[in-house]
Amino acid sequence: MKILKEDIRSRIVIAARREFINNGFRKTSMRTISAKSGVVLGNIYNYFKTKDDIFYAVLRPLLAVLDERMSSYHIEHNKIDQLDFSMQGQKDLLRETLKIIFLYKEELKLLLFESKGTSLEAFRENFIEKQIAISKEYIDQMQKVYPQIQTNVSSLFFRLSSSTWVTIIGEIVSSAEIRKEEAKQALSEYIRYNTAGWRELINQ
Repeated sequence: MKILKEDIRSRIVIAARREFINNGFRKTSMRTISAKSGVVLGNIYNYFKTKDDIFYAVLRPLLAVLDERMSSYHIEHNKIDQLDFSMQGQKDLLRETLKIIFLYKEELKLLLFESKGTSLEAFRENFIEKQIAISKEYIDQMQKVYPQIQTNVSSLFFRLSSSTWVTIIGEIVSSAEIRKEEAKQALSEYIRYNTAGWRELINQ
């Protein structure tokens, strides 16, 4: 019986994902999800209380990956014992970013551009705030390890730097014309550019 319930839940989520991608959250109705999934409308409410709950279920795999990525980044910075501007560090960031973008391209579009009116509408701002906190913590810890480093990065710059990453990802996922190789080149260029900029700020 448990397997059957999971199968029904999966059918609802798969059908809803397709409709959200094609029509957006607001233009997708519960009746349409019912028709496309083959699950009676009344039965859907046995699995999801609202359309918003279904939207969250569609995006849950992406949200889990993003949370894991942010957590691992935080852990790395908690263990900082060297200035890491290495080429390998840049390659790792490029690889992980590309993997997330192209594995969850449609979900990222939904999250960044179709979440208004849902429980995830504050995701962009919350994500930026997390990035800001991690960046500030990184600088603080680095100054403890390297007292000779003196830097005074403005709060506004932290925000601009963090929000730029979200903008870049949004630009890539919102255009069907941008292929993986083109995105890889552009992201690689930006990571090198961004790394050089932070190195300059930290060593000022």
